Amino acid sequence: MAVDYARAMAAYTVAAEGGDAHSQYQVGIMYDEGRGVDVDYKQARAWLEKAAAQDDPHAVSELGTMYFAGDGVTPSCRRAREFCKRAIGLGSSQAVENMQRLTEVIQKVTS
Repeated sequence: MAVDYARAMAAYTVAAEGGDAHSQYQVGIMYDEGRGVDVDYKQARAWLEKAAAQDDPHAVSELGTMYFAGDGVTPSCRRAREFCKRAIGLGSSQAVENMQRLTEVIQKVTS
């Protein structure tokens, strides 16, 4: 069964505008990945920041990924690391993997 991303985006947006952190994260990811909408990193970051302000570990981790990759932001290993640390503290296992990759890149650059 195919996912109707446009309908999912509409539903998540209603809940996100109502302040639901998980829905804010989902809307951010959909903008980040272009699911049901055009890729829009500015919108992705705005929604992810709203979810992160409510300590959604997935949103915090995704913000770290955006700073690591430079998706819609100035790339910053320092900011990526800050977000990864925070997400790890919130229980994100994905952030642990992201931190490992980030550390490997930093070690390669500094050696």
